[in-house]
Amino acid sequence: MSFNNGGYLETDDALRMLDLLSQASGSDFYMSLESKGKKVAGEIQTLFSDNMEVLEIGGYSYVAEVASAPGSGKGVARGLPLAVVRDCDAATASIASLLYSQDSDLIVNILVFKAGGDNADRQPFFEIELTGGRVSQHAILTGGMPKRPCEIIVFSYRAVEIKSAPQLVSGIRGAVRSAKLVNN
Repeated sequence: MSFNNGGYLETDDALRMLDLLSQASGSDFYMSLESKGKKVAGEIQTLFSDNMEVLEIGGYSYVAEVASAPGSGKGVARGLPLAVVRDCDAATASIASLLYSQDSDLIVNILVFKAGGDNADRQPFFEIELTGGRVSQHAILTGGMPKRPCEIIVFSYRAVEIKSAPQLVSGIRGAVRSAKLVNN
């Protein structure tokens, strides 16, 4: 993902990000978005082990890097903004409101499940959790493929935790491994 000199997503880059929409994947992608203790509700009726409300997403892009000054021995790890691509739905206006109000206490969870039904006990095998999040950009566009209204939501954040685990045949996950990064 690239941004122009002004720091915003250009239309050409946004159109290329639509490639993140998963066409045929072996996984199911969801996002949980919470502001001030209230979940943003979408149109999906999916049951999960903790009855959380989720939004269906098509894909995402997460990048972390080590920034170091020339000649320095050790750099500083930092997480760059997370971008999520999804079809527009009932939650689109609520997400736009989060941008306009600039709430900076968002909790964002990207949840990835192995595809395979609606088992209520299933748990994600991969998760990205942002805390202290804020919607920093919101683009709504059509064009290219697919020919339907899509949105790109870019989140900045104070901390990110990545969790991964094997997902057992039953849909329940095995031992969880995690890594946490706090942006300064």
